[in-house]
Amino acid sequence: MIFVKPPVAISDVRQRIKEALQRHGDIEASNIDVEVADGTVTLSGTVGSLVEMDRVEEAVWAALGVSKVVDNLSVATRSDRFEQIPSLQCDP
Repeated sequence: MIFVKPPVAISDVRQRIKEALQRHGDIEASNIDVEVADGTVTLSGTVGSLVEMDRVEEAVWAALGVSKVVDNLSVATRSDRFEQIPSLQCDP
């Protein structure tokens, strides 16, 4: 049997991945950069946990046109997560 894959534009792959990450409620997509070249997706940025990292990879693999994933994501330390939360100020 011969299987023919339809050609997929790099911009389409990147856009589909970004949209999938934004739809996923457990993923903070704004902290993740996605680069695509010849079916290889390179992820960089910061996630909040190893579970979130796994979910990002699952979302990427689900996109049409992905043949390899290079995961350069890092897990934020506890202090990194607290720095991202805006401080609340109370008027006396």
